[in-house]
Amino acid sequence: MTAFTYERDLDHPVAAEVEQTIRDVLEGHLTSQGLEGVLVNPGLDHDGDPVLFVHLKFRLVEPGIDLNTLSQSTLAVRRALWAIGERRFPHLRYDFHDDQRMIGTEHW
Repeated sequence: MTAFTYERDLDHPVAAEVEQTIRDVLEGHLTSQGLEGVLVNPGLDHDGDPVLFVHLKFRLVEPGIDLNTLSQSTLAVRRALWAIGERRFPHLRYDFHDDQRMIGTEHW
């Protein structure tokens, strides 16, 4: 455990306020990118620290998903959680359609 781990975070369910904050931030940033659903679960990371696992499901969108928008949404979630006192790190997992194109990867 790290210095930012609190006893209350261990095996602690996700509060409704925390889940709603995550949903509000992500929907505000990613609805235009095809966001269809958000699932939030508590868990432990590879070091045993409490974290939030956030699964994002996307539909196929054209011309593609903007990677900068995804990056900005991650930062916005972390800031919003910190503002309400939630210290668990949110691990975002993106579930994209198999045929989804990403904007900004053309020159990779």
